[in-house]
Amino acid sequence: MTLTPVLAQATGEGIIHTRHNLSVSGPGPIKAEQEVQVCIFCHTPHHAGDVKPLWSRPEVSTVYETYSSSTRFAKPGQPTGASRLCLSCHDGTIAVGALINNVTIAMAGGFTTIPVDRPSNLGGSAGRDLTNDHPISFRYDSDLVSKNRQLRLPSQIESKLKLDSGQNLQCTTCHNPHSDSYGKFLVMSNTQSALCIGCHLVNGWSGSIHATNVSMLAKGCGNCHVPHNAKMAQRLMKGYPEEQNCLPCHSAAGGASDIQTVLGQVYRHRVADTVGVHDTAESPLNFQKHVECEDCHNPHALKQMASVPPMAAGSLQGVKGVALTGEVKEKADYQYEICFKCHAEKAFAGTSITRQINTQNTRFEFSLDNPSYHPVAGPGKAITVPSLRTDLGWSTSSVIYCSDCHGSDQSKKAGATGPNGPHGSSYKYLLLANYDTDFYPRPYSDANYALCFRCHYQNRLFDSTSPFQLPSTGVSLHSVHVVQQGVPCFVCHEPHGVSSVNGATDQNNAHLINFATNFGIVASYDATAIPKNCTSNCHSSNPRSYGPGSSAPKLVPGVKKTALRPF
Repeated sequence: MTLTPVLAQATGEGIIHTRHNLSVSGPGPIKAEQEVQVCIFCHTPHHAGDVKPLWSRPEVSTVYETYSSSTRFAKPGQPTGASRLCLSCHDGTIAVGALINNVTIAMAGGFTTIPVDRPSNLGGSAGRDLTNDHPISFRYDSDLVSKNRQLRLPSQIESKLKLDSGQNLQCTTCHNPHSDSYGKFLVMSNTQSALCIGCHLVNGWSGSIHATNVSMLAKGCGNCHVPHNAKMAQRLMKGYPEEQNCLPCHSAAGGASDIQTVLGQVYRHRVADTVGVHDTAESPLNFQKHVECEDCHNPHALKQMASVPPMAAGSLQGVKGVALTGEVKEKADYQYEICFKCHAEKAFAGTSITRQINTQNTRFEFSLDNPSYHPVAGPGKAITVPSLRTDLGWSTSSVIYCSDCHGSDQSKKAGATGPNGPHGSSYKYLLLANYDTDFYPRPYSDANYALCFRCHYQNRLFDSTSPFQLPSTGVSLHSVHVVQQGVPCFVCHEPHGVSSVNGATDQNNAHLINFATNFGIVASYDATAIPKNCTSNCHSSNPRSYGPGSSAPKLVPGVKKTALRPF
């Protein structure tokens, strides 16, 4: 049976001009040496097999490995119906010229089957691997939609996307083998992901950055996903490993924020250290140590939106989190809830500093029940903090982000031009600026505590305006300790907060007092005494009192002679 171009156009069938025309007149690289008939490669008017419509090819007997993922609610079995017919060529095991009556049409150019390196070969080297292809031959019904809330109801899917008579999604739902008007034999244009969102109703996608960005608009989902031969099988990701779905754009040459360069810093979130560990369905309370871009960013829900602490910014929308009270949240409302996934119960990143009250659980450190904490989950407890930089808008009612301290030293927030966020930094603990914790004693330099001075006035800490003074002298305690004696800030202060769950009290742990002990320091502090007092083996005699009502002599210069030694 020969189909002329005029007839093809009249009946709406354009196969003769497509690669499915395997006759000698076909436009593709795989075609017959001499055969002039077009339809014969799939159909026969007589002596057809049991498969409709008048199928002329051998029956596929392959047992396939099918797509699976933790977020797949569909239940595809072995390919059926039209999909099995398509695979009689596209699994790469049966000769494209093979017919049901044991006749094989000779093909030109040395071709027999579809070569394994061609994108149209879906079976892989063994001819049975469909694990990296969109699932097929599953029932698409309201029961499936009730389990997968990111699918449209069958009555609401795009009308050009046809299910078979059993309401199964097949290859022919997306592909029309007889016409290639839209490329790749699609039944409709997939510009701006029109075909994909004909079935998929992805939370947050509409109006998101990746859906509306001019450079991504045309390909849409295709910027990150492919329906066949995906490099990462689960969720059909285009790149391998995971970060290669993000970094081609988020690089110096990619046009988007250059995250790749920042991830090359000495201190960084190590997205390149693991492959295949992250899972979209994982619980924040039960997962292996890893960090991937998707742990902090939902690529389908990124928004251009302003935010104020502690609310999650637009770039963090639609991400799982852990609440201050410990329960899992499917969508984090606050930035710190995203951080808690890895830095609370899991405590994947720690510190070599040991303290009188030790905890690596930042959820406990930032608890509003603590005697003191930096105001991440809510405003701090201090009625007055004279050192706060009011010129930058800070006050005792202020709330800050984790990323106000942790982030790239090359970021806009740090005063440079790079992207914001805790991707990488040249400073230890992934900080925006230096915060020295390596030596004690440490000769004073402003640069050693640049992080502190982003929010605190130096002069209010070190001169006579300081509320913490030696009695009858007007000399700042901070000046004596930090400037004169070389005691780093971290020796006395815990930068996150002091956990009441682990024993912190209002008496001993106000003002973030939680002495570091890894240099042999033994000290106690009483904020409730009048006057306040501190007992420490750093002093030549102790205890030392300060504040109103104190008549004790001033601190005797000199600290414990501890050698300069790194952690």
